[in-house]
Amino acid sequence: MKNREENMHNRQETHAIVIGGGIAGLLTTRVLLKHFDQVTLIERDHYPQEPVFRPGVPQGRQGHTLLLQGQHIIEALFPGIQEKLIAHGAIDHNYGSGTLYYYGERCPRLAPTIWGQGWNSTRLLLEWQIHQELMIYDHLHIMEGFEVVHLLFDQSKETVCGVQFRERNHNKPEDNILQELKADLVVDASGSTSHAPEWLKDLGYETPQETEINTHLGYATRLYEPPGTHQEDWWKFIAIQSTQSKRGGVLMDVEGGKWLVILAGSQKDYPPTQDTEYLEFAHSLPDQVLYESIKNARPISPIYGYRRTANRMRHFERLKRQPENFIVIGDGVCSFNPIYGQGMTVAALEAQALDTSLPSWQRKRKGFAHQFQRKIARLLVSPWLLATVADVPASEKQGVIAKLSQWYLDRLIMLLPRDPYALRAFLKVLHMVKTPLALAHPRIIAKILLQKG
Repeated sequence: MKNREENMHNRQETHAIVIGGGIAGLLTTRVLLKHFDQVTLIERDHYPQEPVFRPGVPQGRQGHTLLLQGQHIIEALFPGIQEKLIAHGAIDHNYGSGTLYYYGERCPRLAPTIWGQGWNSTRLLLEWQIHQELMIYDHLHIMEGFEVVHLLFDQSKETVCGVQFRERNHNKPEDNILQELKADLVVDASGSTSHAPEWLKDLGYETPQETEINTHLGYATRLYEPPGTHQEDWWKFIAIQSTQSKRGGVLMDVEGGKWLVILAGSQKDYPPTQDTEYLEFAHSLPDQVLYESIKNARPISPIYGYRRTANRMRHFERLKRQPENFIVIGDGVCSFNPIYGQGMTVAALEAQALDTSLPSWQRKRKGFAHQFQRKIARLLVSPWLLATVADVPASEKQGVIAKLSQWYLDRLIMLLPRDPYALRAFLKVLHMVKTPLALAHPRIIAKILLQKG
């Protein structure tokens, strides 16, 4: 068992509660363990003993990509986790040289570089391993099978001081007695179904405004066993996207010697979940490499469809009043179109932001919640722009800046198959190791302006 963090200050004992034990909740828990004497994680579901699907994460069977920035942050929070993931079957992977990218045309194969080195795994394995890492902390209490129903509130101080919760007993709902747990800080990491807006309303506060951009994307995921003719030095990752097509696809080499295949279609051109039609959809992609890879492969799972894919932002940072000692993080604030793979990495960035912000909470708690939600909003500007600039139909774009951004992105995508420098810069931005400003390098701007077509 690990003792409490060595950098704990001599102060009155503090307690933090995390609502929700998905990726965002687990990473937030790790950060809070560095700053609080006691941390309680309340999760509606039960964690499995092995890295398998659990009902509390309905999208868990779908393909997930942890971007390189997210991998770096998680490795910093849990030193050595990459080696442990690989020991459980995760795949060493270079996202530069080891991935086939298609953006209207096949992109050049990049030379191996340190910046692109990471791993592939399923979300199921990643979440399971993070949970295992947390189990060694003796000042963490995980409550599985419980749900938070209300916030405890000190009206005189306008401060959240804990939660009201109950056991999720579907067989005997009459036994679900409400209980209370006090805390100095409550973090809602319960995801896109967060009840934070209703809780704020119940306490007499306004609810946050919401922005939603929905391209009606749907995707369908299936696991395959590679065919016997598969070459080990073949692509470990294939990503097919095109601004000229509503359809795309991804193939990932993941643990267990399996291929995880994701087919996606926007504007309600949803991929089917029947065997023959699924292959036909793969055959319709603008590059045949994914279809040729799986046509003789053996399916080893059903086809799982998913369509809850809208980009949605809840603007907690705009609230004129909000209670102290209660913050919202993860998909409860902002959920992204999953095809861009940003969700888990943004959760890691938010946990990192919380880590750097908590010393100010310890010095002066008043105003911390509002300041932190504003900090998160600033952090979300770049990933939100990247996710939504291509998702808003040209006919609906407002203003010169929005239209210019779309024009520039379209021209950049056209450049990628012909310019390794632009492709490398684009991938660094995509993986959040660089800001979008990297795409405004004079060398890229000049080639875009001189580009024909």
